[in-house]
Amino acid sequence: MVDFHYNSNIPTTSDTSSKLPKISLSNNPSLPSLQTFGDISAASPPLCSAYDHYLRLPELAKLWTSRDFPNWNNEPVLKPALQALEVTFRFISAVFSDPRPYANRRELNRRVESLATSQIEIIAMLCEDEEHYLKTRGTTPTLDLADQSLRRSYSENSLLPRLATWQKTKPAAQRILLSIERAMMRCPYTLGLGEPNLAMKPSLQYDAVCKPNEVHLHALKTKTTPSQESLTVHATHQIVESWIQVLRKLLERINDSLDNRKFNLATSDCYTVERIWKILTEIEDIHMVTDPDDFLKIKKELISVNGETAAFCFRSKGLMEVTNMCRELKQKVPCILEVEVDPMGGPGVMEAAMKVYVEKETGFEKVHVLQAMQVIEVAMKRFFYCYKQVLVVVMGSAVVSGNRVCEGGDSLSQIFLEPTYFPSLDAAKTFLGYFWENENRGDNRCIRF
Repeated sequence: MVDFHYNSNIPTTSDTSSKLPKISLSNNPSLPSLQTFGDISAASPPLCSAYDHYLRLPELAKLWTSRDFPNWNNEPVLKPALQALEVTFRFISAVFSDPRPYANRRELNRRVESLATSQIEIIAMLCEDEEHYLKTRGTTPTLDLADQSLRRSYSENSLLPRLATWQKTKPAAQRILLSIERAMMRCPYTLGLGEPNLAMKPSLQYDAVCKPNEVHLHALKTKTTPSQESLTVHATHQIVESWIQVLRKLLERINDSLDNRKFNLATSDCYTVERIWKILTEIEDIHMVTDPDDFLKIKKELISVNGETAAFCFRSKGLMEVTNMCRELKQKVPCILEVEVDPMGGPGVMEAAMKVYVEKETGFEKVHVLQAMQVIEVAMKRFFYCYKQVLVVVMGSAVVSGNRVCEGGDSLSQIFLEPTYFPSLDAAKTFLGYFWENENRGDNRCIRF
C-alpha cells in the first residue's frame, strides 16, 4: 500500500479541458511511501500487575472464559457482555445509595441508567446476529415458558429484579426492564431479567450463563478501603475490562470471517466493535461528574506503584491488545481487494479500491466491510482523544500536560493523531473525488483505471 496526499495544485474551472492533467495511477514517482507504526505497548509489568490486582481481573477472567455450554459458540462473546451488565446493576445500586449530600446525584443517576441501556442495545445486537451464523443459530440455552415445571421464568440471582423493588431504584430499574423489552424485539428470545416479555418468547438461562452470584460475591470485592469514588473507579473499569474481552473475541471472529471471505458477517461484527468503543467512551465520561476533591484524595493510590506512573488505560494489557488488533485490520485490505501489495510502493491497492467503490453491483459487500473497518478506526481514536480530555477535567491540564500523572500522556496523543491506518483507501477516495469533480466539468480524462 502507498500513502497518497491530495495534490493542492488542482486546476480551476477557468482552465480549459486541454490543460487538465492526466494522472496515471500505475507509476507516479512523486507519491510518498507508507509510514509504518509499531505496536502500542502497555505500561511496565509492575503497574499492569497492580492494575489487575486492584480490579481482581484474574477472578473476572475465569468467569469470562468458563465454558458451560460447549455447543453454544456465542458463549465467549455474550457471557462477558452479560457480566458487564450485571456489574452495571451493582454500580447503579452504589450510585443510588450514595450518602454524600454534595454529590451530583441527578446527573450520576442519569448516566448510569443510560450506560445500562446502551449496553442492553449491544447485547441485543449480539443476540440478533447469532441467527446469521450457522455455527451459533439455535444453540442458545433458553427456557421454554410453556414448560409448566418452571418455578420462575426470570433470573433469581440478578440484581436487576431486586432493584425494581427498592424505592430509590425502582423507577430506573423499571425503565431498564422496558428497554430490554424494546431492544430484544428482533431477537428469537429475551434475556429473562423480569422484562414484560409480551411476545412470550423463550427466555435466556441468564443465571446459568452470567452466574450473577459469582460476579457479585467473588470477583467484585474491592481490595482497598472503599470510598464512593474508589467504588466508581473500581466498577467502571471492571465494566470496561469485561467489554474489552468482548472486543477481543469479536475481533478474532472478524479476522476469521475475512479470511473465509464472509464479508457480510465481518461487516456486522465491525459495527458492533464500533459501538463497543463508544460504550467505553461513555463509561469513562462518568468520571467527569465525580466530585473533584474526593477523586483527588484517592489519586495517589491509583496512579503510583514504587514511583512509577502511567495512565490507567496503558495499564490495561487487554485494552492495548485490542487496540493493536484494530490497527492490524489494515493488513486485511489487500486480501479483501484480491490484490498483492507492491513492495516498491506502487498504487495497486489504491486502484483496486477505486474499482470496488465504482463497481457497486459486484463489490458492494467489499465496500461495506472496508467502510466498517475505517469506522472502527474513527471510534477507537475518538476513545483515546476523549480519554485524554477526561484526564484533563478530572486532574487538571497542568498535571496531564506536564506528565506528572502519566508518562502515557504523549502516547495518548500519538494514538489519536496518527495518520489513517488505511492510506490506500484514503487515497482511493481522494482520487475518486477528483475524478468525479472533473467529470462534472465535462472532462473524464483526468484518471485512467
